Amino acid sequence: MGLFDIFKKKTATSQNTPAMSTQNGFEQMYLDDITFIRDLKHLSVGPWHQYDILLAARGYGWDMMKEWADYMADADLEQISQVTVGGLGAKETDITQSYIACGGRCQSTPELETERGILSVAGMSRTLKAPMKIVWINQTQVLRFFTLVDDELLIKRYAETTVRRTFGTQDAMKMGKPIPKGQ
Repeated sequence: MGLFDIFKKKTATSQNTPAMSTQNGFEQMYLDDITFIRDLKHLSVGPWHQYDILLAARGYGWDMMKEWADYMADADLEQISQVTVGGLGAKETDITQSYIACGGRCQSTPELETERGILSVAGMSRTLKAPMKIVWINQTQVLRFFTLVDDELLIKRYAETTVRRTFGTQDAMKMGKPIPKGQ
């Protein structure tokens, strides 16, 4: 099962949903599809910002997390500075050296053969030009981002691009249309 099988949705049918709107003083182009983001929560401590993204789809699993982390390392993150794994509520284990020794591939890293609760990858985002740590939480609908970027709309666009895997395409950094009421 691929990523899009899990996040597959009906396309927007409402003729009232604009293809473009103005938000935060600039035009936001919409994809011809409904957004994959149901909600975003933003916390900040000092210069760091935590964004919890609630996806509008059922949860993802361990194999998808590893595949997704490898995609992000290839598509947007450079200078990977930390890879961690852990159980929910447990201290994370830094496996960065093993990850590097395995060619920078989660799929090949021995510590990731056994299913765990959390996987995170941190590096420099080429798109945002800022540090980014992405945390996948097994069997949930949640993605967590830690970054210096203080811009909810920009992070929403980044999250949509992360879920759709559209870095480097004409659809990069575009949002899907808002979720219709009642869905």
